[in-house]
Amino acid sequence: MSLLVLGLNHRTASVELREKLTIDAQGLSPALEALASQVAPGVILSTCNRLEIYTLFNESSESRDSLGELKRFVSSYSGVPQAAFEPYLYHYEEADCVRHLFRVASGLDSMVVGEWEILGQVRAAFSAASSPDAGNGVTARYVRGPLSRLFHQALRVGRRVHHQANLGSHSGDYRRRSVSHVGVRLVHRLLGDLSQKRVLLVGAGNAGQLAGRAMASAGARNLVIANRTYSRAQELAAELQGAAVPFEQIHHALSESDVVISTTSSPDYLLTRSQVEQVMADRPGRPLLMIDIAVPRDIDPEAGLLEGVSLYDIDGLSTTSDAASVGMGPEIAMAEDLVAEETASLMEWWSSLDTISAIATIREYAENVRRAEVEKTLSRMRNRLAAGSDLPEDEILEDMTAHLDALTSALVKKLMHHPTMYLKEGNDPARQDVIREMFNLDGTGERHGRR
Repeated sequence: MSLLVLGLNHRTASVELREKLTIDAQGLSPALEALASQVAPGVILSTCNRLEIYTLFNESSESRDSLGELKRFVSSYSGVPQAAFEPYLYHYEEADCVRHLFRVASGLDSMVVGEWEILGQVRAAFSAASSPDAGNGVTARYVRGPLSRLFHQALRVGRRVHHQANLGSHSGDYRRRSVSHVGVRLVHRLLGDLSQKRVLLVGAGNAGQLAGRAMASAGARNLVIANRTYSRAQELAAELQGAAVPFEQIHHALSESDVVISTTSSPDYLLTRSQVEQVMADRPGRPLLMIDIAVPRDIDPEAGLLEGVSLYDIDGLSTTSDAASVGMGPEIAMAEDLVAEETASLMEWWSSLDTISAIATIREYAENVRRAEVEKTLSRMRNRLAAGSDLPEDEILEDMTAHLDALTSALVKKLMHHPTMYLKEGNDPARQDVIREMFNLDGTGERHGRR
């Protein structure tokens, strides 16, 4: 068996490419089913900053191209030619795969180092892959065994790193380290005092809630929330002492805003260039700052070319996110040490699976030999008793003893045949030491050598 992850992220691929490969919540179940049927059962982690596929291959032949199969799956499912994304991919196997997932779950591989959201996203990805009923009439393949163990431990590692390495100490609360907070930090840096600015927040999901709370903490007093489900916009507006508007009125709300932060999971642009152009025509001389942290993007990038419009997508926040990690060297070093420790722990367990498998194979072989010889002996004894049912007791006992002696002798010969041949091949002293230790031939019962 072989652990493998194939993926790309914000460091290797642009937002233009990432949004083409994004698998949303509705598409995750059929994607998992397609992965299981076309390649192998696995876990798909799709977020605004990454697409990663984790699989466990049982290599049936040396010629199997596991990596190639995964690449072809990504291409066929997304409709994006393989040549368009292949240069931006990375892949890791075995211990490197384990370490990578542990770093991802811990927030060490995130745009905002130490972010908390990614742990929930890893949990959701694992849950979707291991659920017996993924919804939409699709039954997901169970993720069992080593892959399940890997993700369970990854979730524990993420929690341990956040708490023990104290990655959020610089912000006062590790839960405040997120892309949403970085976007708000950029707004504050560009505009300064936010108390008199009108802010439109599009989306009241997790990212929208984080952005709204961060805006309120940064001093924004005039918050307007728009969301497809109006009741959720009302709930967030009540919490932040802002106002909610129906989603259909987003363009009117935009015309009155100084800042817009968009965080939805819409597959299409919510704001096109022409719509933003019309808004700007109605407000001459008033600039508009737009922060789009959604992937796929909510705002047409062409809108950023309009006069008076400053548009930043999620990749445009990278400089601000890097600045947010300044001074975190000791915390990051501790987190990396914890990840290394946990990786070694899982790999020790993983290595033990080979030994367990070998032991099971040996026991199965021995049991098969035993059953065959017992059946032969019982068959001979039945025939003997049927032929001479009036035999004296001592003769029957003698006959049974002979059969048992033949049985045990046959067992010894068959069980010792392969070890004997192993010793004879090459007359290797190292092999002799192995056999002596295996069978405890010195009588001490102790193990020898470095192990």
